[in-house]
Amino acid sequence: MNRPLLFALSVVIAAAAAHAEAPKDKKKGAPDKAVDAFFDEPATPKKSSLDALQDATKGVAASEKKGLQAKDAVVDDDARITIHGAFAAEKIVIDKKLGCQPQRGLTKLSYFAFDEVPAEGVPMAVCITLSSAAGREMAMTISIVDPRKSRVAKAESVVDFRGRGTKVDHIVDFAAPFFKIAGPYQYVVEMDGKEIARLPLFDVRVE
Repeated sequence: MNRPLLFALSVVIAAAAAHAEAPKDKKKGAPDKAVDAFFDEPATPKKSSLDALQDATKGVAASEKKGLQAKDAVVDDDARITIHGAFAAEKIVIDKKLGCQPQRGLTKLSYFAFDEVPAEGVPMAVCITLSSAAGREMAMTISIVDPRKSRVAKAESVVDFRGRGTKVDHIVDFAAPFFKIAGPYQYVVEMDGKEIARLPLFDVRVE
């Protein structure tokens, strides 16, 4: 083979090699489509029904989300009542600053302990704290019920929401209740004939 032909083949081979290595000579920062495709973020997944609901309710006023909000007791259209709590004690007094408090030297009755049941408790008082903008008197029926929902004590009274502050402390005295079974006892509150609350009051224990 003569020299001119050998030189020509060398030029062709060099050109082919340069063409094959061309991607390595790209300018810095130039995107490589194959690499970019490998690191692309995955497509955004479809939102679940819960996410869709949360997005749909963003910015909606709380008053428009009534089905999702905790509600106060409602006796009728004009009487919304908030129950702040209740407790029992042998004697209860009202402190001007603290509201209902057990009489000095006494404590709240969180439980009764007996050797066996049925057993008789002690005379007691129960204070319930409520608030309402009803602006009128309301008839109240309160009961103490056992774990089987049987009534062991009952009283009727009237709560006056006229000209009061934001809260009303209402005390009811009960004769000694008779406990047939052990377990948690509740305070059931009815206003104008409608039940508005069942509150934990104390436990009866057999020890």
